[in-house]
Amino acid sequence: MIGSAAGAQDVATAPAVAEDTAPRDTARTNSAGNGEDIVVTGRLGTVNQRKVEASYSITTISDQELRQRAIGNLAEALQQIPGVWADSSAGVGANNTRVRGIPRGGYESLAVYEDGLPIQHDPGINWINVDQFLRIDESYSSIEAVRGGPSSIFAANAPGGLINFIPRRGTPELSGLLKLTTADYGQARADVWIGGPIADDWRFSIGGYYNKDQGVRDPGPTANEGGQGRVIVSKAFARGNLSFGVKYLEDNNFFFDAIPLVRTASGNIRPLTPFNGNDDTLTGPEDGNVVIKTPAGIRDAAFNLFNQTSDLQFTAKGDMRFDDGTTINAGFRYRDSKTNRNARGLNNLSTQAAYLTTNRANALRAFAAQGATDVRFVYSGDGSAYPADANGNGLVGVNTFQSIQNPIKEMIGLVELGHVFETGIGRHDVKLGFYGTTADWAHDRNDGVGITEVRDNARLLDVVAVNAAGQVVGRVTDGGIARYESRFAHSFGGYEDAAVYLSDEWQVTPKLRIDGGFRYEKIWIRGFSEGVRSFNLGDATTLADDNVLYGSGVLTRFDPAFDDKSYTIGANWQFLPNAGVFARYTSSYRLPQIGQYRDNVLPTDVRSQSIDQAEAGVKFQQPWGSLFATVFYNSFQDVQFTNTFIDPTSLLIVQEINYGDVRTIGVELEGSLRPTDWFDVAATATYQDPKFKNYSYNTIASGVTTTTSFDDNRPSSMPKVMASVRPRLTLANGRLRVLGEWRYEGNKFNDDANIVRLPAFSVFNASAELDVTDQVTVQVKGTNLSNSLGLGQGGGAQAVPGVAAGAIILARPIFGRTVSGSLLFKF
Repeated sequence: MIGSAAGAQDVATAPAVAEDTAPRDTARTNSAGNGEDIVVTGRLGTVNQRKVEASYSITTISDQELRQRAIGNLAEALQQIPGVWADSSAGVGANNTRVRGIPRGGYESLAVYEDGLPIQHDPGINWINVDQFLRIDESYSSIEAVRGGPSSIFAANAPGGLINFIPRRGTPELSGLLKLTTADYGQARADVWIGGPIADDWRFSIGGYYNKDQGVRDPGPTANEGGQGRVIVSKAFARGNLSFGVKYLEDNNFFFDAIPLVRTASGNIRPLTPFNGNDDTLTGPEDGNVVIKTPAGIRDAAFNLFNQTSDLQFTAKGDMRFDDGTTINAGFRYRDSKTNRNARGLNNLSTQAAYLTTNRANALRAFAAQGATDVRFVYSGDGSAYPADANGNGLVGVNTFQSIQNPIKEMIGLVELGHVFETGIGRHDVKLGFYGTTADWAHDRNDGVGITEVRDNARLLDVVAVNAAGQVVGRVTDGGIARYESRFAHSFGGYEDAAVYLSDEWQVTPKLRIDGGFRYEKIWIRGFSEGVRSFNLGDATTLADDNVLYGSGVLTRFDPAFDDKSYTIGANWQFLPNAGVFARYTSSYRLPQIGQYRDNVLPTDVRSQSIDQAEAGVKFQQPWGSLFATVFYNSFQDVQFTNTFIDPTSLLIVQEINYGDVRTIGVELEGSLRPTDWFDVAATATYQDPKFKNYSYNTIASGVTTTTSFDDNRPSSMPKVMASVRPRLTLANGRLRVLGEWRYEGNKFNDDANIVRLPAFSVFNASAELDVTDQVTVQVKGTNLSNSLGLGQGGGAQAVPGVAAGAIILARPIFGRTVSGSLLFKF
């Protein structure tokens, strides 16, 4: 299974590995490679297996590496894995990923597990991606990540792979740690972990963190504040393991959105004046003044509290081994989570003249009785005039203020039966598994269109109607909002999912192993979606509430069901104890998810996606170095793309479902070299060439539908080349460790049409750790030391004549240079 009892590998030696996870640096997943690290994740069988013996591609990250690299969130952890593109520029959560050329955003192609069970059954549900509910702290002992391979047999929604976060368990003797961290962006953070014995061989593990900071891009109010706590009680029996855990997360974190940049005639990209691309954000203190008015009253939204997340999780797990080679493994998880995502997104820029021209006629007609003769811009806060050359650009930003609430309650369970038996030809390690989940879910969305100036911490603007004397006689906008409720959605329901899987690892000879697996899965999606109609809220002093979209009170039921199957077959030839080759073919799928039914117009022609994958690799691992090389090919049929737009006639939201194919060939490299005791270097590299096939896209302009083919285009947010090199010096008898990192990301496109190209960039990071004593360690880390203006992702291109020396693109740069420091106490 995925984690096979969450770190207890269903073998006689497992308890020592699973239970003895004190805060000292663990060796079982050392990046330099000692050939003895035991694979926990994505296993077909139950017998101990080392990473170098696996018949699929796996990356392991120890707690030592997490600490030395100061990995702060899920996206940053994924950046350490070849074949995975991860953009961490959004902040703590709501980031984006792509795996092996799969054109699915968020975490739709990568299952994310904790302690061998899903954190969320579907990690990519719209607006509640799994990274909202995972925070990396010192309570984790290691991470294991699988690309492709058998992940889709054992995990739901894992066509690209899965990543498993393994928490610490209690230790035989009382031990613990306290880590205090600060940074030059106002961070104050404390991590704590303590573990030890209770009685009768029961052990406890307690850990968590609390953090508060202003964010690298300071929005004015506190950007990030919150924490989590975890308790695990476990016992290792002679024949198995038993554990109970609870985790609670309460966090408020900032979502960093795109800023405007200019592509010059030479092709270079620079921030639009007066932005600093490394640490500026449009969001500012005045966002807290924004309200969304509805026919039912003021929307419960606080735009200066950003992403509010809470998650309560209960877990129970156990496994047992019998003398005849039979194993039983079971796990159960219940979670109750809520997210309230408040964000501002910049849609486009306008000159003042163009915006006023668009609104002048309606305003003069609406306020004619009040003597309106013209319209003008003023600051919403104090009513003062907005200068023509304000901020060196004089532009107006048209923004969407989004308030989206997504509660979900979920129960997940699995039971696995395994048996190891000998035959006349080798040993069979067979596993039969049953997986199920049930969930209740809701989606509420209320958007407003607002206008602001264009600068760091932008202030709200209003358009007012004035008379001949210049006196204000009416308001086109209201408190910076040009249109209340520009988008409304209210859906609620849930889903049930059930799967059965069977696998066999056949050790034909001591050197040759053949494995195979089969999975059948079905999901039942159920719920209601409310229709939408337009309202006039009746405020005669403003036009902002004249066309408010809100619920019609008419509910439409949806209850589709989908099923599919996957299978895999692989072979591994271990021609040397620490060297081997493998090959694998996998036919997998990606079932639809409930988030596709979140809007008032329900999608049609929703279907499961078929995915064929082939891979072959070479593995070599010794204490002095390692090399893992994998060639992969993916063919994705019926990959789903949702085009969401507002029908210009009905003003209703339309979700157009498009299907196409994507074919990708690529190679992944992961290696390390340790020529001396005081120097080692680790590196990863990926080359991939994904291309659309049989894919067209419809757009509507002035009521006319236009069809465009994207065949042979590269899917958005997919660089062809990614690489990283991480040299490390270990000095002063191991007490001083200096780690450098160079990370390269090749150019990529911001859109599937391949119109907006984002240039390649490099990032340099470095850290130094000093063991002052055996119990006290000091660390300093610098990120993006060269202040690279690398672009993660964003929107399209826009020409603003006479304002910028080239097209303006809206994109989200990576964070600028930061320096952080931590003090670690261990006992």
